[in-house]
Amino acid sequence: MGGKKAVKTVQWSVGGDKLASGGVEHDVRVHDVEHGAGTGRGAQTLRGHAGAVEQLRFDPSRQGGDRALTVSSDKTAKIWDAKSGKCAGTIEMKEGLMNAAWSPSGRHVAVGSKSDVISIVDVTTMKVIWEQKFKYEANEMMWDKTGKSFMMATGEGKMEKFTFDETTGSLTPLSSHFAHNGGCYCMAIDPTGKYHAMGAADAIVSLWESETNICYDTIVRLDYPIRSVSYSHDSRYIAAASEDLKIDVAEVMTGDCVAQIKTKEAMNTIAFHPKELVLAYAGDGGDISLWSAFTAISAGTK
Repeated sequence: MGGKKAVKTVQWSVGGDKLASGGVEHDVRVHDVEHGAGTGRGAQTLRGHAGAVEQLRFDPSRQGGDRALTVSSDKTAKIWDAKSGKCAGTIEMKEGLMNAAWSPSGRHVAVGSKSDVISIVDVTTMKVIWEQKFKYEANEMMWDKTGKSFMMATGEGKMEKFTFDETTGSLTPLSSHFAHNGGCYCMAIDPTGKYHAMGAADAIVSLWESETNICYDTIVRLDYPIRSVSYSHDSRYIAAASEDLKIDVAEVMTGDCVAQIKTKEAMNTIAFHPKELVLAYAGDGGDISLWSAFTAISAGTK
């Protein structure tokens, strides 16, 4: 699966029957996948962006996985009907976009620009209802499982938390804490909503209790900045990818390594399947690979 140019983002649909990807080629590919590690049954191509697809997110409120959000360097965000392949709406912005998030209710999306402007968009009207330029580098962002809080990894090495007003779309600062000595590039919330992980320029993955903001462990096995992190569906494992030619998979509660996946090039994006122990990963080479965590961990391979 994949194309000829670098892949920047991979994402499973909520039901796990679709795996979508985007990157330098401008197009979005949606693969129908049987049982996670099963055989891909071809891909549907979503065309419309004139620049690199930087990030992709499925609507978490739709089990069918029929709506997807993409943001691009072409100054647009698009919402797609993944079943028909048609673009359901385009949001025109003033500059290239880097990051995206979709609220648990499905009513709002957040898009982040190259100059650290975060915009909240009402999906029903496709209009920006709240916007703010931040003084720090605003990297990966997401709502918590309740939709009441919004979290952001920053270039200052911090985790910023906000309360989210679903009526106005506004974000109000709630807390701020240092997480790393280098800029934080990526983050993930585990399926229970009790924990979150952050990856940073210092090549460290930090594991946190979300309610208390206490870091209970760190994973220090990679040598280069962490580009992507992902929790398994059962919250037992955390995977981390970087420019190292390997992906580290660890136990969440202990931080112990359970597997290391060898890769041929730097990885840009990883995503655990929402129902099975299967990890999708892709990088600069353009290929999308699937790794069966159950088989590897059971066999004790690393």
